[in-house]
Amino acid sequence: MDTNTSVFAVTNADNDDELEWIIEPTDFMLLPEEENTYFVKAKQVYTDRTIDCFIGIMTPERIAETVIKKNKDGHAAVAESIYEQENSVIPAVASNCFGDYTLYYSKENPQIGIDILIGGLYNATNKNTVAEDLGYILRDENRVEEAIEAFKISEEVGPSSEYVYLELSRLYKRLGMTKKQSEYERKFKKKGGIE
Repeated sequence: MDTNTSVFAVTNADNDDELEWIIEPTDFMLLPEEENTYFVKAKQVYTDRTIDCFIGIMTPERIAETVIKKNKDGHAAVAESIYEQENSVIPAVASNCFGDYTLYYSKENPQIGIDILIGGLYNATNKNTVAEDLGYILRDENRVEEAIEAFKISEEVGPSSEYVYLELSRLYKRLGMTKKQSEYERKFKKKGGIE
C-alpha cells in the first residue's frame, strides 16, 4: 500500500483473504460517507507509542473489523480481527460519516484520537460528525469545557440529533451552570427529545 495515501477504496473483495482484495488509492482526507469498504491508515495505540497500520472500515455505518499490520518479525503483512488486538486500533483520519465515537477512543492514550479528530475538523465536510466524535471522547475523559466547545461546533452547523442538546445540558450541569443547563434541556425537548 502507498504510505502517502490515507484512504484506499476496496474495488474487489471476492477473496476470503483481505490481503488479496483489490484496492485503489483515493485522495480522500477523511473517511467518506458513500457506501463502500475502505482500508484507512490507522494507529495501534500503546500508552507510550503508536504503531502504524491499516484498518478496514465499511461505510456509511463505520463498521471496523480488520486490521492490516506487519507480522511480529516486521516483514510481512497480516490481516487480523480488530477484536483480537491487545491494544486499541483507531483510524488516523477523521470521518465524514456518523458512527460509534469509540472508533476513535483509545483507552491507552485518548489524546491520540483527540488529536486526529481535531486535525480532521479542518478538512471535514460534515463538521458536526467530527465535532460530536470529539465531544463524546472529551466528555468521557472529563474534559468538560473542551467537550462543550466540540458540541457547540456541532450545534452551529446542525447537530446529528437532539441528543447533542442533552449532552450540552448535562455538561453545563457538571459545571454548575444551571441557566445553561435549563436552556439546553429546553432545546432538547423542543426538538422532540425524550429521556
